[in-house]
Amino acid sequence: MQVFKLFLQIAKAKLPSGLIYVIVFFAVCFPMSKAAAEQTSFEETKVSIAVFDEDNTPESRRLIEEIGKKNKIKELKNDPELILDAMYYGQVAYTLSIKKGYAQNLKKTDEAETKDALFETFHLHDSYATIMMEQYLDEYVRTVRAYVAGGNELNAAIDKTEKQIGIEAEVSMVDPDGGGVRDENYSESFSFVFRYMPYVFISVFVNVLCPILLVMKRKDQRFRMNCSSTKMSSFSAQIFGGCAIIVGAVWLLLMIGSMIMYGGIFQGANCWIAVLNSFVFALISATIAILVSSFSPGESVVNMITQCVGLGMCFLTGVFVPQSLLGDGVLAVAKFLPAYWYEKANDILAGAGEGTTGDVWICVLIEVGFLVALALVTILLSRQRPEGRARKVRNPQPE
Repeated sequence: MQVFKLFLQIAKAKLPSGLIYVIVFFAVCFPMSKAAAEQTSFEETKVSIAVFDEDNTPESRRLIEEIGKKNKIKELKNDPELILDAMYYGQVAYTLSIKKGYAQNLKKTDEAETKDALFETFHLHDSYATIMMEQYLDEYVRTVRAYVAGGNELNAAIDKTEKQIGIEAEVSMVDPDGGGVRDENYSESFSFVFRYMPYVFISVFVNVLCPILLVMKRKDQRFRMNCSSTKMSSFSAQIFGGCAIIVGAVWLLLMIGSMIMYGGIFQGANCWIAVLNSFVFALISATIAILVSSFSPGESVVNMITQCVGLGMCFLTGVFVPQSLLGDGVLAVAKFLPAYWYEKANDILAGAGEGTTGDVWICVLIEVGFLVALALVTILLSRQRPEGRARKVRNPQPE
């Protein structure tokens, strides 16, 4: 068991770099899944605004009152330094100054329909909130002037404008049921945990297993094995055992952490199918790591390979961007990657994708097919690049 002990000693030095991905994974997934679970209603965004009324007329005060219905009016002294400080610290996002003569200029429909003669606005940078306020003021002025041009008095025009702008669309949070086999025990918010696991598996195993296997392939290690009585079959079996322990430990760590986030032992068939699906992909990720190590890359290149393989596969297959948002061309390419079928199965289980339980098992079987294919390629490459044993040369017989 000397090879196995050496494997574990090297693993102790390499595991911390891989566990960073696990820590970041839970640090990101926990608040995301919690926020998604708590988001059960729609609330319109409110902008923090400081309003300065230089006109001080009933019309200007009605505008301020109308703005305050859907936004937060902040009391602030009209001092440039104080305004800049408030914006810098995020207390105010937008300032609006209603110019002198606002009421008179508002009903002048012969002028160009611009709000520059009515207001003076200020904000530090463009954002959804500031653009929304700009559009609101423009819509307000245009609507009032349209009613005035239609023969209404200014007060009547403002009344109709407030009624028109005040119409609110009925918003309801739709349960995104894509026709899958969604189970109440496997919510879409909790499915985020399993959705991002492929990136963690690939990153951890490539960063951990590749360096270990590269160390085991060094000349000094190979020569020591050649001089020992350890058979090649025993050497390979001990390496396989070490890889299996690391894969199992990382997978169990993620499952235990997921159960803690879930609130106990998984309930329902969908959860356990997702667990099986994650185990299959963990084996695929480990096989990818072994396949990469068979090319004997430098240890400095391993991290680059991790990012290229991990990020590339995850962006194409729906790990970071849902498959429903990806184009047909991207999905056509993604079907040749195992993570696509993992994510498709996860979406069906969460109810976000179309399919039945049978479709889920088909996805899992396709992943197993990828696993077998990657394992065969790895074995063929290892036989084409014999590095384990030195060739024995028979000593010539003296004449």
